[in-house]
Amino acid sequence: MMLDLSPLRASRGFQLLYAARAASFLAFGVLGVAVSLQMYVLTSSSLQVALLNAAVAGPMALALIVGGWLADRYDRRAVMVWSRAAHLLTILILMANAALAEPLVWPIYAAAVVGGSTFGFGMPAIMAATPALVGREHLSGAAALTAVAAQVGAIAGPFLAGAITAGAGLVACYGFVAVISGITPIVLAFLPSLPPLAEPSAGIKVSALAADEAGFMGGLRYIARSPLVLSLLLIDLVALVLAVPYVLLPELATHGLGEGPDSIGLLYAAPSVGALFGALGSGRAGVSPFAGRWLVACVAVWACACIALGFSDGMVPALICLAALGGAASLAGILRAALIQRATPDAMLGRVSSLWVLEEAIGPALGGMQAGTTAHLASARIAMVAGGGLCLAITAAIAALTPALGRASLAPEAKALPGSVDMAAVDVR
Repeated sequence: MMLDLSPLRASRGFQLLYAARAASFLAFGVLGVAVSLQMYVLTSSSLQVALLNAAVAGPMALALIVGGWLADRYDRRAVMVWSRAAHLLTILILMANAALAEPLVWPIYAAAVVGGSTFGFGMPAIMAATPALVGREHLSGAAALTAVAAQVGAIAGPFLAGAITAGAGLVACYGFVAVISGITPIVLAFLPSLPPLAEPSAGIKVSALAADEAGFMGGLRYIARSPLVLSLLLIDLVALVLAVPYVLLPELATHGLGEGPDSIGLLYAAPSVGALFGALGSGRAGVSPFAGRWLVACVAVWACACIALGFSDGMVPALICLAALGGAASLAGILRAALIQRATPDAMLGRVSSLWVLEEAIGPALGGMQAGTTAHLASARIAMVAGGGLCLAITAAIAALTPALGRASLAPEAKALPGSVDMAAVDVR
C-alpha cells in the first residue's frame, strides 16, 4: 500500500519533470499567500482578494485551451520551458511593485493576468509529457508522486510565505519565489525532445477521426466520443460541485460546532493532511485490474464523508470527516489521472488535459457557489448532507450507465483478465 516509487527509478526524464513540478508547487504555495496578503494590506478588502483570484482564472481558462492545442502540435518540452520562463515575468512585476515606497494595486492585477496565462499555456504540455516519460504502466505511480508533491507544497508554502514575509519582507519573499521559479525552466530544458506522436501509441485503437481531430475543439469532440473519459470527467465535476464543503467551514466552526475562529485553520488543514496520507498510501490501488471500481468507491467515500460532516457534533469527528474526504479525493484523483492518460491517445492528450485542468479550476468555484447558496437558503449542515447525498446518487447513476468505467483497469496484464478491458484498447467510435 505504500507509495509507488518505480516511476522515479524507471525514468530520468520523469525525475527531471518531477523535480520541476515539485519546485513549482512550492513556489505557487508561497506566491498565493504572499500576493493575497499584499493585496489585503493595500486595500483592506477581501473582495479585492477575490477579484484577484478571478483575474488569474479568466486568462488561465483561455490559455489552457490554447495550451492544449500547442501541446498537440509542437514539442512539449519547448512549450513547457518557454511557458515556465515567461512565468518569471509575473514574479518580476510583483518584486518591482513591492520595492516601491508606496506599492500600487494595478501591477498586482497585471501580474495575476500574466501568471494565469503562463500557467495555462504550459500545464497541458506538462500533463501530456508524463505518459511518454514513464510509460503507461507507471501512470498511477506518477500521479501519486505528483499528488504528494502538490500537498507538500500546499502545506509548506503558506508557512514559508508567512515566515519569510515576517522576517525579511515581501520583496525577499518574492525573491525566494523567483529563485525557485527560475530553476524550473532550466531543469525542464534537460528533458528529451517530446513531440506529440502522429499515430496513437501503446496499442491504442481509436477511430481515425478521433486521432486526427484538429483545432481547439478536438478535445471536446474526442471526449464526447469516449464514454470512459467522459464518465471520468463527469464524476469528477459532480464531486467538485456537490461535495466540496470548504466554503462552509467558517459557519460550521462558529455556529455548528460552537468553536472559536482559531479552530477554522484546523478544519481547513484536515483535508490536505488526509490527501497527503491518501497519496502516500496509494500503493497497489494504482495497478489494480479494478481501478474503475476503486475510483467509484473513492468518490462514494468522498460523498459519505461530506454527509457525515453535516451530522458531526464535535471538533474531532469533523476533523476525521474532513481528513477522510481529503484522502478519498486524493485517491480518486490519482486513479482518474492514470485512467485518463492511459485511455487518451498521445495525439489528443494535450487538448484533453487542458479541458481536464479547466474543469479542475471551474468545479470548486461552482461548488462554492452551490454550497454557499444552499447554506444561505437553509443551513451549512443541510448543504453538506444534501450535496453529499446528491453526489452519491449521481455517481452511482454514472457508474451504472457506463459499463466501461466498471471494467476500467490499470493492471499491466489487463488484456489477459477475464471481464476486464485494457484502457489502451478502448474503441471511441
